[in-house]
Amino acid sequence: MRFIFSLFFVLGIAIAGHAQLNLSVHYSTGLTQPKTHQKIIDRFHQSNPWLQTTFKDIRWVNGYGLGLRYKFDRLAFDFKWENLIDRISASGTNPVGDVAFKQTLFLKLSSYSFGIESFFTEKLSIHASYNFNKVRYRTELSGVEDKFELMNDWGMGSTFSIGYNFIGSGLMHVSVRPYIHLSWTNHDLSALDASLNPSAPEDLELEEEFLNFGLKLIFYNGEW
Repeated sequence: MRFIFSLFFVLGIAIAGHAQLNLSVHYSTGLTQPKTHQKIIDRFHQSNPWLQTTFKDIRWVNGYGLGLRYKFDRLAFDFKWENLIDRISASGTNPVGDVAFKQTLFLKLSSYSFGIESFFTEKLSIHASYNFNKVRYRTELSGVEDKFELMNDWGMGSTFSIGYNFIGSGLMHVSVRPYIHLSWTNHDLSALDASLNPSAPEDLELEEEFLNFGLKLIFYNGEW
């Protein structure tokens, strides 16, 4: 985290002469309820009833991002990269061989976006973006030395938000943004199901939207 803010400060000095060009650092927290993901997890639990600790439901995801914005008059354009993450774990003693078992799943929702923002006033704005989204699952498994990937899949979507902007000095400004993220193309989770449930029949619809909504906190440098 210290590295991100150091980078923010150094790059901010480099572009300070461009009054309408801003770097941004983002923190986001969002609520999601991925139903297909949960069906896959439920099937894993059913086939492994000896688990003492089962995977919890994924609800809250959070993470950081960076962006670049160009603002003029009542409009602004921006490019952003963001990650939202969560991790869940299950453990128990496998009766086959009486072996201790622990597995951790790492979910990452990555987004690369181009957006446009319209200002009603300097302190109130609306924002919409077109996103290229990537869903990635990795796992850490007892008996295996390193993490390894279970699946990744690309899709497209959009994020819409309302900005409440707190304008500071020429050094930093803060925008608080309720948001919602929608997918135009869903993500295929069949590789995740095949990894967790290799013996299960292929009888599920394995596409997931990963709709999420929540709050973004964005820090801008330079002139507003």
